[in-house]
Amino acid sequence: MQIAGLGFSEAAKWGETPEIQRSAQKTAEKAMTDGFVSQIQEMAKKDAQKGVYMSEDFVQYRLSYMKRTVSPNRTQSVARAMMAMQRAANQYGTLLMKLLDGYSMEAHLGMHPTAEVYAPNGEMIAAQTTGGQWIELHTEAEEKFMGESTMVYLDAYRAARAEIKAVAQAPAQPAAGTMDVRA
Repeated sequence: MQIAGLGFSEAAKWGETPEIQRSAQKTAEKAMTDGFVSQIQEMAKKDAQKGVYMSEDFVQYRLSYMKRTVSPNRTQSVARAMMAMQRAANQYGTLLMKLLDGYSMEAHLGMHPTAEVYAPNGEMIAAQTTGGQWIELHTEAEEKFMGESTMVYLDAYRAARAEIKAVAQAPAQPAAGTMDVRA
């Protein structure tokens, strides 16, 4: 089934085509650079020492990195969609529009307008509710990136916690140069 004249399938809308799946996997893998992996491993170790799983620092760092390396340009495409809807504010019906850089939108105009914004590959990346609220929808690449980065963090966190537990359970060793003089 095509999405109302935009030329995208319903499967593409939700990131379920084989092409989108392959592309998402490549994008997520490419974003998982050695530097990024090292950084989240370090953050996991620090969090483990504090006894905090996925600290706010980690969550914000990962989100910021994802927006720079994986995420589509939602801000610009949503702004353009809003401008198009404002120009057509007093109309009723469906507005289909190609936005710049291959993005597109489908808006349903009327008393309670709604809209959907699509990435060039056909994935829906944002939607406006009947209340006028814009929500971001994660792409398949973002979901894969979040999953992979979570696993790297989890492995490092578990290893650090195991190390902390092993040190805590180890019998106390006498300091070097001391002698037990008990009889």
